[in-house]
Amino acid sequence: MYSNAPRKIGIFGGGVVGGGIVEILETKKPYLLQLTDKTPLEIAKICVRDLQKPRDFQVPENCIVTDKYDDILQDDSIDMVIEVMGGTTDAKDVVFGALKAGKDVVTANKALIAKYLPEIEALLTKINKDREVDVEFRYEAAVCGGIPVIRSMQSDFVGDSITMMSGIINGCTNFMLTAMDKGGYTYDEALSQASDLGYAEADPTLDVGGFDARSKLRILMRLGFGVEVDEEEIACRGITELSKLDFEYAKMMGGTIKLIGVAKKVSDTKIAAFVSPCYVTGDDALASVNGATNAIEVSSKNLVSSIYIGQGAGRYPTANSCVNDIIALAKGDKTPLPFNPREDDKIFVNNYDSVFYIRLKYRDSLGITRMCGEICEKHNVSIHSILQNPITRRDDAAFVLVTEKVSLQSVKNVCADLEGLDWCRGPIFYMPVLREDWISGMSSSS
Repeated sequence: MYSNAPRKIGIFGGGVVGGGIVEILETKKPYLLQLTDKTPLEIAKICVRDLQKPRDFQVPENCIVTDKYDDILQDDSIDMVIEVMGGTTDAKDVVFGALKAGKDVVTANKALIAKYLPEIEALLTKINKDREVDVEFRYEAAVCGGIPVIRSMQSDFVGDSITMMSGIINGCTNFMLTAMDKGGYTYDEALSQASDLGYAEADPTLDVGGFDARSKLRILMRLGFGVEVDEEEIACRGITELSKLDFEYAKMMGGTIKLIGVAKKVSDTKIAAFVSPCYVTGDDALASVNGATNAIEVSSKNLVSSIYIGQGAGRYPTANSCVNDIIALAKGDKTPLPFNPREDDKIFVNNYDSVFYIRLKYRDSLGITRMCGEICEKHNVSIHSILQNPITRRDDAAFVLVTEKVSLQSVKNVCADLEGLDWCRGPIFYMPVLREDWISGMSSSS
């Protein structure tokens, strides 16, 4: 005889991740029963878009498969809802409807949370105001799939003071950049391979444009710094402008290029953040994170540097994090503030200082170096070095300026002025250098 009433689960989404959740819960059922002090976990209903579509998992005995949301939302016997359907429209209705119905929610939907975090937080506060047992909201799988970074942010840094979070937080783009760096692929070749392997969606814009990473960074900023920011305000550049040439110059400098989300303290009260390709030295911990792997480094006062590396997406990594949340709820674990407290004295600023890599394509002309120097001087940008590979094609000639530490706005001003000159061909590409001590890293890796 069981000592506890069963937790009845309704799952929205019977695809890759939903199927993985069902498989794990069914396969590990005897173990999980012990882990939750004999609280059975029963998958009562699964809501899918197409009832005729074949499933690649075994539907549990007595589980009902439906295509009607209310079959779960209005079923009072179901007390836990798992949302793995994706999107921000119907998924919002499902998540908000479940919370209003007093059901605990587990979701893997980073886009939904990034867009509606304040509303989710306000709804939870309202719902739980007069309840003896709080309705819980869990989202470990929403940021970096199988890496337990959310739970760590909620528990391991509460006595610490975070100064910077930087990470490779999109597997598709990291796979592509690895192919461009290690395999010499062009951007289009790398994207084609990522699509063939299932890392890229049919429309890969969210990945290659950096927007998926920005959603995750926005959530991490709230957890790590208590800052509430509209994700649209976070500077975001994807990898679409990168070329094989940039990797050649990165190798000349002793490192490589990664798409990285960064949030850092620039003063006691100001937090800056961006998503961008970044130059990293060869000895940097993030330089060796290849393929579709994710990694996040958290720099803090007490723990100094903590690095989390693992699978950021996929059926079982994502499902595993969802199952961990399910088990935590079944065990009665509580998270009174799922997004950690706000720190109202902290403000977001969309400018930051860094060393910058600036790549310019040009037509033959006299005085190019002089004009670059004059424009940089005009905007208080000091040039550290100028790099140029041997010219093999006149129509693709390029060189690189590496600056000293300057502001993002100053670099934008320099690029705007340079693009107005006759010899400058097309838009200028720039990216930050991740570490201030990049020169020592360059020498040690060369």
